Amino acid sequence: MTHPKPAVRDDGRGVAQISLWSSFVKRVVGNCLGAAFACSVLVLAFQVPATAKTATKIAEQAQEATVVPDEGVYRIYQNHSWLWGKKGAGFFAVKQRQFDAWTHDKGRSGYGNGMWFIPGGGKLCYRAQWHGSWGVKGSMTCFEHRQVGKVIYKRKSPDGEWYVFKSSHRNRSDESMKLKYGDYVTRKMNRIKAKQ
Repeated sequence: MTHPKPAVRDDGRGVAQISLWSSFVKRVVGNCLGAAFACSVLVLAFQVPATAKTATKIAEQAQEATVVPDEGVYRIYQNHSWLWGKKGAGFFAVKQRQFDAWTHDKGRSGYGNGMWFIPGGGKLCYRAQWHGSWGVKGSMTCFEHRQVGKVIYKRKSPDGEWYVFKSSHRNRSDESMKLKYGDYVTRKMNRIKAKQ
């Protein structure tokens, strides 16, 4: 490819103008930006079906998996905090199966107290009274757990989407990375209580 020679003109004030060269640079930059945009659209187009395929594959694998025994569910959660990012956390204490949590979403904070239990069939449930600017409301939430080898799948019961909860690969997308041993709840929960 031959590059055009820049046409240099003096505008009478001692300022050199490079007209042909600047139009060439603009065209090259424009082509590069257009190609980059086209590539990003193409990547997104392939990523959406791949994500759907992955979710379908995980759901199929979870359906064929065996139910995690009650003892296994207990070992996963005992004295662990489930961190929900900046939106809160829940702590599953062994003592009296106490469940404590805090939540913060859309500028509203609250906390929950209750208990957690294992009703069988690979399920973990927690029942809590939630306190916040909305008042007090009770709720019960359950999750199912299934396992194939060292991979544990989880979903919100009764009809949430299955996802990889824990695996031997321990990649950063594992939900289990958000499950930490210890109480990461009480201090923040007490601060929220003090403000209400």
